[in-house]
Amino acid sequence: MGSMNAVAVNISRSRFLGRPVVLVALAALTALAGCVHGAGCLFLQPIKHTLTGRIHFRSFPAPDGMDSVPILVLDRTVYVYSPAHSYQCMSATDIQLVGVSEFPESVIENSQVSAQGSLFESTAGHQYTRFLMNVTTLLPLKPAR
Repeated sequence: MGSMNAVAVNISRSRFLGRPVVLVALAALTALAGCVHGAGCLFLQPIKHTLTGRIHFRSFPAPDGMDSVPILVLDRTVYVYSPAHSYQCMSATDIQLVGVSEFPESVIENSQVSAQGSLFESTAGHQYTRFLMNVTTLLPLKPAR
């Protein structure tokens, strides 16, 4: 009879000890799921993403004159997980495009495009948006209006 009680005590302890582990795992999954209900967060490089929007060439003052950079103004707000700044996702409505040496002839100011590449955070002086995309593919979708 004594061994039966020991088994009952071990079972009840294992149930008790299992709950905190499950709660911690559930909390971690919730935190990583994104801060926006119904939409997940995009991860930084090396993960590749495809984003659509309108291309604009904006000029910014630079120490050596003006710096003209391509900016993708997104069709919809995206949320990016950036653990260096926050444990929650950060919104992005425009992204500076880098790595494009030459634009297709059909891509002009206000063109609707699809850009594929990996996202990274701005860290240097010539980076003008919070997030940038190292572009691998840039395709025109509609002619400029």
